[in-house]
Amino acid sequence: MLLSPSSLPMPGSVDSSRHPSGSLFTTFLTAPLQAFCLLLGISGSDVEMDTYNKAEKLLSVLLNEWGSMLAASDTLDPVWAQVLSDPFLRRLILRFIFCLAVLTLYAPTFDKKEFLPECIPCLPEAVLPTPATSQTAVLQIADVFGATNRFIFSEGITLPESRCCDEESMSSS
Repeated sequence: MLLSPSSLPMPGSVDSSRHPSGSLFTTFLTAPLQAFCLLLGISGSDVEMDTYNKAEKLLSVLLNEWGSMLAASDTLDPVWAQVLSDPFLRRLILRFIFCLAVLTLYAPTFDKKEFLPECIPCLPEAVLPTPATSQTAVLQIADVFGATNRFIFSEGITLPESRCCDEESMSSS
């Protein structure tokens, strides 16, 4: 069961006229990159298509990595193990993991439980926001939009030297 946060992040920072129905949580589950941009106050017209496409490719790679970590986890609850076999539900869970990581590390909501979604049963530690892999994932997406300063990362979290969605690495694959 996925539960939305009890409070919206930064009341007033997300322009409801651009997204009149549903919550930011729902947007993360249906259009995670769009939700990320909404959270930061970035509208579609503010982003170059190449930048958005780069972020979309990167997010796809990162969600796949989280999916692999979930599938390989020794501590995965049997409920989640059953759900992972369904492509739609798997995608939903991976987007939830992204949402949780982003809202946990976003500076205005950092360390404030009322702004964080929850899930029952708990997910394995490896895909929670605190491990370096999750923080690095958010850092990479934030970097694409020049928004790394809007998040709080643990000391020592840095961008990987070769990022998956740079032009060079995309053509050499």
